[in-house]
Amino acid sequence: MFHRRRDRFKFTEKRHSKKGMITMGVAIVLLLIWGMFLALSYRTAGMLSMYYGSAGVFTLILSVVNIIFAIQSLFEENSFQLFPRIAVALSVLALCGWGGTYVAGFIF
Repeated sequence: MFHRRRDRFKFTEKRHSKKGMITMGVAIVLLLIWGMFLALSYRTAGMLSMYYGSAGVFTLILSVVNIIFAIQSLFEENSFQLFPRIAVALSVLALCGWGGTYVAGFIF
């Protein structure tokens, strides 16, 4: 009458990638900083000081480094791929946001 399923649990040696979780957190922080800089720039009509520009260049470089680490976390053995995939997607989004902001700044 009741059929018991034995394949409900899978015992595995896999763990969540620590590097993937860290790069995902860094990507979220980069996106939050990007949003904050956009809001500040909008409020001041694009007249922020050069210190904000240098901080923006630093975060652009940091987003490139973060993509490299996120891609490296994809190739870790015996780890789940959820956090590394999210980290790559958010890192690419952060790089596109920062890069697009700088390209738009040079064009307009």
